[in-house]
Amino acid sequence: MINLDIQIKLILFSLFFGFFFSILLEFFNKKIKKYKTYIKILLSCFLVFFMSFVYFIGIQKIGNAILHIYSIISIIIGFLLYDLIIKLIDKNNKK
Repeated sequence: MINLDIQIKLILFSLFFGFFFSILLEFFNKKIKKYKTYIKILLSCFLVFFMSFVYFIGIQKIGNAILHIYSIISIIIGFLLYDLIIKLIDKNNKK
């Protein structure tokens, strides 16, 4: 069983990681539009491998690389939270 302190750190790290990954992915997609399809695929794979490596290093430092379902859910929530915030900002700027 994991300590509550470690669980909270893992959830918060996963949430912020999902948020940061969404920002990075949006920036990345804007920058690679001009490349050919096979270069896009190669760069996308590199980004996913790199971000996975960064995530697992992070959870290794926090909780001995214990991955739980709530960590994955937190990443997804962070990812969706960024999209929601961007939509709300766009909606307020149109008014």
